[in-house]
Amino acid sequence: MTIIASGKGIEISQTELQQILLRGKGDGSFAETINKEISLLPPSDNLRMISNDKFLFAKQSFDQWSLFCLVEESNEEILRLISSMNANEEILASDYSHTSCFEITGENKNYYLSKLTHFDLRPKKFPVSTMAQTLIARIDCSIYHLEDKYLVTCHSSFEDYFKDRLQDAINL
Repeated sequence: MTIIASGKGIEISQTELQQILLRGKGDGSFAETINKEISLLPPSDNLRMISNDKFLFAKQSFDQWSLFCLVEESNEEILRLISSMNANEEILASDYSHTSCFEITGENKNYYLSKLTHFDLRPKKFPVSTMAQTLIARIDCSIYHLEDKYLVTCHSSFEDYFKDRLQDAINL
């Protein structure tokens, strides 16, 4: 983890998390296969997420989920997970590990992040254990609301621009 910016009440770190993107219906053998591999059942509601000590699992839409490894796995283990999931005809799993990930923490994280997005970050509208797909600094991002931080992901081609905008928000 690399700290890329900090200010009064905020710290932004860049982290590398392995991510698997999943497509499927989410019920029946899909849920059984996922539970067998990661000991979590898929969230049933859109934009909800669940986690255990090793994984964060979020439902992005009616047929798409993101699975993050919170504990680094070997490349062989990631490929094994993907192969095992793809053995089920109801699942399409892809390695999405080359996504840029940022952790945003601190009591003023909403204040600074609100400078870059129109998304409503208030707890009433964006409670813990939910996620959203939105624009932050004009970049398509996914934002995951964990207990005390946000995890923000974007395509790696926007990484430098995104880091610059985060630093700009803190320095304004």
